Amino acid sequence: MLAALAAFSNSFSAGFALDNRTLLLDDARIQSATAENVSLILHHSYWWPHGESGLYRPLTTLSYLFNYAVLGNSNHPAGYHWINFFLHAANVLLVFALLLRLTSSLPTAFCIALLWGLHPALTESVTNMIGRADLLAGFGVLAGLLCYLRSKSAAWRIALAGATAIGVFSKESAVVLPGLLVLYEIVCGRNWRRMIYGCAATALPIAIMLWQRHAVLSAAMPAEFPFTDNPIAGAGFWIGRLTAIEILARYLWIALWPMRLSADYSYAQIPLARGSAEDWLCWIAIACAIALSVFLWRRNRLAFFFSGFAFLNLLPSSNLLFPIGAMMAERFLYLPLVGLIAAAVLVIQAAAARSPLPSPALAICVALIAALLGARTWIRNLDWADDMTMATAGVQTSPRTFKFHRLLAAKLIESHGSVDRAAAEADRAIEILAPLPDELDLPAPWTLASVCHRMKGDSLAGNDAKREYEQAAKLALRSIAINDASRAKYNREHGAQTPAPASQAEAYRALASAYLHLNRPADALQAANQARNIDPGNAGVYEQLADSYLRLDRGEDAAIALAQGLFATGSQNLRAVLMKLYQSGVDEQGCAIVPGPRGPALNPSCDIVHRDLCEAIARAGRSDLRGQISCPAK
Repeated sequence: MLAALAAFSNSFSAGFALDNRTLLLDDARIQSATAENVSLILHHSYWWPHGESGLYRPLTTLSYLFNYAVLGNSNHPAGYHWINFFLHAANVLLVFALLLRLTSSLPTAFCIALLWGLHPALTESVTNMIGRADLLAGFGVLAGLLCYLRSKSAAWRIALAGATAIGVFSKESAVVLPGLLVLYEIVCGRNWRRMIYGCAATALPIAIMLWQRHAVLSAAMPAEFPFTDNPIAGAGFWIGRLTAIEILARYLWIALWPMRLSADYSYAQIPLARGSAEDWLCWIAIACAIALSVFLWRRNRLAFFFSGFAFLNLLPSSNLLFPIGAMMAERFLYLPLVGLIAAAVLVIQAAAARSPLPSPALAICVALIAALLGARTWIRNLDWADDMTMATAGVQTSPRTFKFHRLLAAKLIESHGSVDRAAAEADRAIEILAPLPDELDLPAPWTLASVCHRMKGDSLAGNDAKREYEQAAKLALRSIAINDASRAKYNREHGAQTPAPASQAEAYRALASAYLHLNRPADALQAANQARNIDPGNAGVYEQLADSYLRLDRGEDAAIALAQGLFATGSQNLRAVLMKLYQSGVDEQGCAIVPGPRGPALNPSCDIVHRDLCEAIARAGRSDLRGQISCPAK
């Protein structure tokens, strides 16, 4: 535990990188410990209300509520990290206890628990705060297996059922526990009576979870996984399975050599299997692993059990049985690594027993490997500090995945970094996505690239600026086309007519901005109107409308657009812009602005203001305000 604490000691200040912000800071269900919020957690999916992913993990979300509301951690990351570490430390102890029971060897159990507890691939489950699902599910599986091995009384079987419930209500992959019990008895135990009782003890919590999960997900919108998250889902059966087998080899390599780690393996970091030299190398590696397992069946049954332990725990997320929401992820290795490391140590230990190598030499080797793993874990923790550090590391270790290039571009813009570099990273993201047909592509990277090029144009002049603005408009139009195609595909598949998503409004706003910079106000007006129709709650689009109207010499229409935005969004910035507009000459009578108790204020008694406000109220659909300004009924 001390070694694990040293390796993860610099993780407690890591912030809310990647999806941590959405699931921990933007989920209202965890912000207060009330019966209503607990009910919402139990009766909605893991990602609700931000989307549907087909995941039901109420215990994990309840643990977030414990951190946020009960412990008062809120937006302070240290508390989440400490809970994660304590769970991981408990799992390290469970691995030690499990191996000690199975091998009756203190050094062997200690060695396996040490190497597993320090492995850098576990950072995505330990340092990443929302990796807690893996920690809780791991606890359930490890504790359940240990309870099973001790299950000589009803009390231990009840404990097994409780551990199973913890696992399956934290992450669906814990349903492998009954399979592990059967595997153990086939390979090592042969106690069929114990196996039947053990499987019966796990059946009830698994059945309850599956029933509740079905009830929750059947009432929700169908989960939609973008093709870019997992191209296997869009591939043919055999191509998908061959790719999944190739990914198994990649997991083995990470277990052996965890130097290049990544938090994302989406399109196009791992190409679909096409028979390349790399594909064949992976397939041969898996064939060798299978051959080694067959050999272990005959020579070292416990090592064979742990190789099976690794495979069974990886199977639900392997894409071999069915496509899931991710092509590959290091967090999927949290429990499989226990099996891989245990099998490797047992094989090496058996080989060393037949060699003249002294045991102190083995101890030194283990200590050296543990030190190297711990050092790599400590370094990897630094990448999880925030989105910027994660994106910077990601573009180096996963240069073919568009997500890190997009994230780095967004963070550079947000932090007022180099616009040229942001545009280059955004271009790299869409370059990766460009070969995809529109219905499989994603609009957001193209919209971001449009914004980056528009901002780059702002720093240039003449024809150079014009070229950037034209490129920005082109990219925004591609984003809109992608949105249209993907929405049409969804409507065809589900027989629905879904409204345009907010992402399409963002693309129209980017298009309007580009047209304004190109001095094409009529086109900008059309784009801004489209954006407003899709997302009337965005204040910025009303400024774009006003700017477009002004360039078309329609000052009063500009005032109406700003007033409409004020009533639709409540933005005080729009009020300030509206008053400046009247003062700029739109109000020829000079009566639009009067002194107020809090400074200058609009004067509804002024004809132009009264007329514009009434029209804006009608357009905003705010009939509740009509009486306050004595607007005629429409």
